[in-house]
Amino acid sequence: MIPVKGYATYDKLKTCLVGRTYSKEQFQDIKNQKVKDILFRILDETEEDYQNLCKVLNIAGVETLRPDVIEVDTKHRPANQPRDDMAVIGETLYVNNNRPEYKSILDRVHNKVIVEDCEQQKLVSSSFIHRLGSSLHWGTNKPGWRDSALVKKYSEQWHNEGFDVDVMEHEGHGDCTWCVPKDGCIVTLFEIQNYKDKFPGWDICYVEDKYWDQMSPFRKVKQKNGGKWWVPGEEDSDDFSNYVETYLKDWVGYVEETVFEVNMLSIDENTILVNNYNKQVFNFLEKNKVTPVIAPFRHRWFWDGGVHCVTQDLYRERSYT
Repeated sequence: MIPVKGYATYDKLKTCLVGRTYSKEQFQDIKNQKVKDILFRILDETEEDYQNLCKVLNIAGVETLRPDVIEVDTKHRPANQPRDDMAVIGETLYVNNNRPEYKSILDRVHNKVIVEDCEQQKLVSSSFIHRLGSSLHWGTNKPGWRDSALVKKYSEQWHNEGFDVDVMEHEGHGDCTWCVPKDGCIVTLFEIQNYKDKFPGWDICYVEDKYWDQMSPFRKVKQKNGGKWWVPGEEDSDDFSNYVETYLKDWVGYVEETVFEVNMLSIDENTILVNNYNKQVFNFLEKNKVTPVIAPFRHRWFWDGGVHCVTQDLYRERSYT
């Protein structure tokens, strides 16, 4: 059996699920060689980065699990971002997307809950929920969702289990807007919440997120797909752009709204995995005695997911009572 436990995002990580996309062998029927070459490179390099991430985690003493490979379904995103599909709250695994790719793993988890099918079910994931010991900070996605029956149900349940549940006004994926590397410090975008009231005395690093328009290649591709996705170096590949927009539009998100410098994964209070170097963030982490380790994810602009999105912590050792 696979034990699950999760009380704080910075507790020592022991077991972690790492995403998986499809393989290039599943797309051999593509006729356009240019399209095939670009897609094959994305798939190959994505899996290389997943394997490197597993290696980094294994060296740190973290057991890694992977979703199963199943038949391609271009109408659904592959199981490459398990963070969106589940959450560990206390000692229970909640699954809002019971995908067949997770079957071999979920069959070995005794204490799990399959979230009822409803419009707001995606909210029960640790992309929306920040766990800070006895408190849960829960963001929502669309206007009105914070007042839904699902949010009320689980807020009451977790409150009865001893958690202080803060249902935030903020809408959108929380792990792309703020991160808590350790108790006492936060990396965040501006105007997400009132930190002075909720986290008095904490050290806050505000990251500037207005850099997309400074990247001329992205501006070029934005004219074609509205800023949803980007493959650097392929801005003029109209055949590939048309293929993605025709067949793979359900794979991509809206990358222009994502700031990857905030999307980080703690191994423990002293070590955190990041997507890329950022001087401001690195200086802040080092000031707070947190060592950043770069785990590259080259196609994060295509998949719209960083190192936190492509993982799901299943077991963290609780370092407090």
